[in-house]
Amino acid sequence: MKKFILIAINAFVFTLVCSAQTAPFHEEGIASWYGTEFDGQTTASGEVFNSNDYTAAHPMLPFGTLLTITNKDNNKKVTVRVNDRGPFISNRNIDLSKAAAEHLDMIASGSAPVSIDSAEAGVAPGPVGNSAVAVAPPLPATPPPQQPAPLSDAPVSPAPAAALVAPPATVPPVAVALAKPAVIKPAIPPAGTNKRYRLQIGAYKVPRNAVAVFEKLKSVGLNPAYERSGDLYRVVLSGIKADDVQAVAEKIGQAGFTEALIREEP
Repeated sequence: MKKFILIAINAFVFTLVCSAQTAPFHEEGIASWYGTEFDGQTTASGEVFNSNDYTAAHPMLPFGTLLTITNKDNNKKVTVRVNDRGPFISNRNIDLSKAAAEHLDMIASGSAPVSIDSAEAGVAPGPVGNSAVAVAPPLPATPPPQQPAPLSDAPVSPAPAAALVAPPATVPPVAVALAKPAVIKPAIPPAGTNKRYRLQIGAYKVPRNAVAVFEKLKSVGLNPAYERSGDLYRVVLSGIKADDVQAVAEKIGQAGFTEALIREEP
């Protein structure tokens, strides 16, 4: 009798464990994202991060878990696969890849309130609702060929020359505002020196703000880097020759920044 009761208890516990493992997951919170600056780095699962994949970092869910993320501001949805750990910032529940963040329209804001739910069975990572095969719109009907006009013995008057060639349209010139070079503080070093310099564009407490600055600098052909100092994330350009500082200042201005701090590297 005791053996029967023990077997029944074990079966009951096993059922509870299985039910807990298959129970739907739901969480409400804030999502952030991380982008191309982490491409090629190894995630906590051992995979190589690719910002174009639909993946996510979560503090505890098993690697490979599929989640449907809903942006509560615009109701856009995306399915992601957990392959990393994070976020490591308070008040953040999940970190999304850039591809997932773009579909949720949260690139500019850096974060968004979201619902996090277990994905439906058979759903692959990617935008939700876009799995149907796209059908090309029908081509416009080809108009029937025009029949040639009947021949006539009446003489044809030549069209005036002015009617054959239209005069060129006069387009007023458009003034294009050129971006001003960023002001280098305290000053641009004299040319001709072999020293190297470091330019700091900004220091930010919110990591996503630093990421946004990083990507703006990358978009104009610069090679920025991060520096961590306490709770600040600095975005810097290092190893700049004195002769190149002015050209770099112009690119910084093209990226939309008005000034940068300079210091000599050891």
